[in-house]
Amino acid sequence: MKNNLFIIFYHKIIPRWGHSKAVSTFEIEMKIIKKFFNVITLDDIYEYLTTDKLPEKPSVVISFDDGYLDNFVYAYPILKKLGLKATIFPITSRIIKEGIIRPTLEDYWSGKISKSQLYRPKTMAQANYQFLSTGRSEDFLSVEELHKMKDVFDIQGHAKVHAKVFYSNQIIDFYDGKNGHWSNIYAYGYSDDFSDLDKPVVGYPLFPDRNNLSVRRGFLKKEVKDYIRSLDKSFFKTKNWKDKLKEDLLKTFDSLLYFETEQQRKERVKRELIEAKKELEEITGQKVRHLSYPFGHYDETLVEIASQIYDTAYTIEKDIIKKGQNLHKLPRIEIAKDFPAFLSKIIKFSMKN
Repeated sequence: MKNNLFIIFYHKIIPRWGHSKAVSTFEIEMKIIKKFFNVITLDDIYEYLTTDKLPEKPSVVISFDDGYLDNFVYAYPILKKLGLKATIFPITSRIIKEGIIRPTLEDYWSGKISKSQLYRPKTMAQANYQFLSTGRSEDFLSVEELHKMKDVFDIQGHAKVHAKVFYSNQIIDFYDGKNGHWSNIYAYGYSDDFSDLDKPVVGYPLFPDRNNLSVRRGFLKKEVKDYIRSLDKSFFKTKNWKDKLKEDLLKTFDSLLYFETEQQRKERVKRELIEAKKELEEITGQKVRHLSYPFGHYDETLVEIASQIYDTAYTIEKDIIKKGQNLHKLPRIEIAKDFPAFLSKIIKFSMKN
C-alpha cells in the first residue's frame, strides 16, 4: 500500500439496503478506513499540495454531498463513535433555517427512542423535488443539526441552487410524465433563484442539461410552451407523437431556447458562489475554503471563478490527489452502495501510482 492521498464521498446513509448506502455497510467501511488509513481534512489536502509536506501513511478524506438529514441521523453517530473526522458539503438553499434537532442513532443506542422513530430518508430525487416544488424538505439538515455535527464534520461549500439547466438547442426527448430529471421544474423556469419555477407539461422538449454553474443557461421560449399547451390532449395519445412534435417544432420555430450572454453567466455564477459562501459562513461561524462542484460538473469558466473565491474545488473524477494538480480541479471518488465496490475502489486507489 502506497502513501496515497484520496477523497471518497457519499450522499445518503439509510437504515437498510435500498437506494443508497445501508448503515450497517457504512459502519463496516468506516472501520476499514480507520484501521488502514489516516483520516485527514481538506485543509490537510491543501497543505500537502502547497508545501513540501508529504503524508506519512495512506490518507483519506471522508466526505458527504448535499447535506441530507440522514448524514446526521445515521452517519454522524458512527463517525463520532469511531473517532473519525469528515467533511460535509451542504446546499445552502436546502438548509432548514430553524432550531430543530431530530433523533439520531445515539438516541436509539441509549434507549431514548425505538429504531422505528428514527427518520426514514427519501431518495435524492424525492428530497430535491420536494424542496423545489414546496420550498422545503425535511430530508435536509437544519442549522442546529449542522452546529451539533461540528465536532466531527468540517462544513464546506456546495453552492446554492444545485439544479441542472439546459445548455443546447438539441432535442433529446420529450417529457411524457415518466422521464426527465427532478430539476426540470427549475430548468423550465426563468429565474436564477427559486422565484419562477415551471413544472414540466407533457410535450415539453428535453435538452442536454448540466449543473447551472457549469454552462451558459438556455431558457425554453414562452411561445414554444404556449404552442405545446395549445395542443389537444388527444395528440399525446397518438402513435409516434414525439416524432411528429419534434418535426412541427423545428418547422415552426427558428430556435427553442434563448440563452443568457457569457457575461450574464459569469456574473450569475460569481454572485451565487459568493452568496452561498457568505451564507454558509454566517450559519456555521466558520471559514468556508473549499467547494464541491454540484453534480461534479465544471468548465474552465467555472474553474476560473471558483479559484477567485475558494482555496480548492472538487470534481467527481476518480483519481488520487497528486502534487501539481490544479487546485480547482481536484478529484474525488464516489462510493457506491454495495460493499464490494467500496473495497475494490479502496484497494485500487491505495495502490495507484
